[in-house]
Amino acid sequence: MNIMNRSNTKRLFIAIELPEEIQNQVENCQIGIPTAKWVKKENLHLTLQFLGEIETENFYLLRQMLKIIKGTSFSIVLKQPNVFYKKQKILWLKAEPESPIVELRNRILKILKTEKNHLRNLEINEKEKFLPHVTIARMYEVNQRKLNDYLLTFRDFSTQEFKVNTFVLFSSILKPNGAIYTKEEIYELEEEL
Repeated sequence: MNIMNRSNTKRLFIAIELPEEIQNQVENCQIGIPTAKWVKKENLHLTLQFLGEIETENFYLLRQMLKIIKGTSFSIVLKQPNVFYKKQKILWLKAEPESPIVELRNRILKILKTEKNHLRNLEINEKEKFLPHVTIARMYEVNQRKLNDYLLTFRDFSTQEFKVNTFVLFSSILKPNGAIYTKEEIYELEEEL
């Protein structure tokens, strides 16, 4: 069993960061479920790929590898809250259109799979279907009627369209009162023609 020294690793993921005005719009729909643990607006993001605990020496290689990725900027909206029913209920907003997000994620996966032998402990889970979304709350206990009322109230919710012209390599430190995210590197996408 390989036990890593956490001081020599970073817990990493790749995501699309939301602009502040979109964070504010999402925050406006984070109401009405008293038992929900709402994601802080500054932590709202769209995860493209969770990477797991990466050793510091591999972290620098990973940062360089991601610079190879080419892509074009695109515009999306977040809309229509829904729920993943797992151990805990996850309340999320769908990102549309899906295709440019999936294309960007596929480019990232291609680079990661090509270089996987150089990056020990890299987590790439392709078994779960990728559904572009932004998690807005987690709930261990929730009154089903309150949840249904919430989904009905916000069924027509939609943010303004916003442009995605970067993706970000984040590190995260898990704390009892919520994760702390740090932007490790920002990668530019080319302007749409």
